[in-house]
Amino acid sequence: MAAPTLKPLPPVNILRPHVSVVMPAYNRAEFLQESARMIVKQTFRDLELIICDDHSNDQTPQVAKELAAMDSRVRYHRPAMKGGITTVLNAAITISHGDYIQICHDHDIYFSTMIEKLAGVLDRHPSVAFVHPGRQGCDHLGNPLMQAYFVCGYPEVSNGLAWRRKMLKHLASPVTGMSMIRRTALESVGLFDPEFGACSDIDMWLRLCTIGDVGYVNELLLLVRGREPEHPYAGVNWEIMDQVIRAHRKHLRLCYHGWPYFYWKCRREMEIDFSLLIDYLNSFRHRRWVDVKCGRSYLRKHGVLLSKICGWIL
Repeated sequence: MAAPTLKPLPPVNILRPHVSVVMPAYNRAEFLQESARMIVKQTFRDLELIICDDHSNDQTPQVAKELAAMDSRVRYHRPAMKGGITTVLNAAITISHGDYIQICHDHDIYFSTMIEKLAGVLDRHPSVAFVHPGRQGCDHLGNPLMQAYFVCGYPEVSNGLAWRRKMLKHLASPVTGMSMIRRTALESVGLFDPEFGACSDIDMWLRLCTIGDVGYVNELLLLVRGREPEHPYAGVNWEIMDQVIRAHRKHLRLCYHGWPYFYWKCRREMEIDFSLLIDYLNSFRHRRWVDVKCGRSYLRKHGVLLSKICGWIL
């Protein structure tokens, strides 16, 4: 199934924001209020913020509507049906008006110059399809984690096809989901693909690499907040692991052919096997018995070699 398409904006002579910030939201009203305020207080003012609510059952609608009442640049949107992060993300992009699309989550911490710095790269380099920032992880309370500091020294512009090969070398993505995309690039490759669920951003970056260059701001511009202990994606989420694996397998086939494909496929499958095995054993180590049960079922069906054997033995 192909990703949904994004139609070009009609050539209507009205003022449009330069940047559309799209923020999927679900049951994080307290964090949403903090994160959204960081966006409207950005040094870059020519923006709109679209909060797209995936049918939250907390105070998210009230918080979003209050923000919209205080700032005309803020819009609240609630799709007709609940559909997960990819659905609300695509819904928000579809109703956006900006030249650039900035993805923001409803719980992360954004430095005041983030939009200005990212938009500047797209303004200076028309060949860049998307630009991503330096980032650091923090716990769910907002305390920075030194072991999760990712300001990596990449050049401001990298060749897209070379960057695709870089991304395909390891399962861990060097690109944060909170990146800025040129609207015309989205019109070319389509919206986020629901087939890859919460990891549809990995598939998106790999698709965008085929049509343009990749931008980077070598500066700490956001803190990526860790999930709350009770969050459904805390611990090992085998569904997300499967989405990452499927995205890599898809793009390996598109990137390499012949013997290079065979070589990189073997390397990737070995890494997948090792990653699955470690996650499964760590679930035992941390006594996360729900993760163990789900992992056992997943590995018996989708494990590679050692991971599949381990799923049948343990």
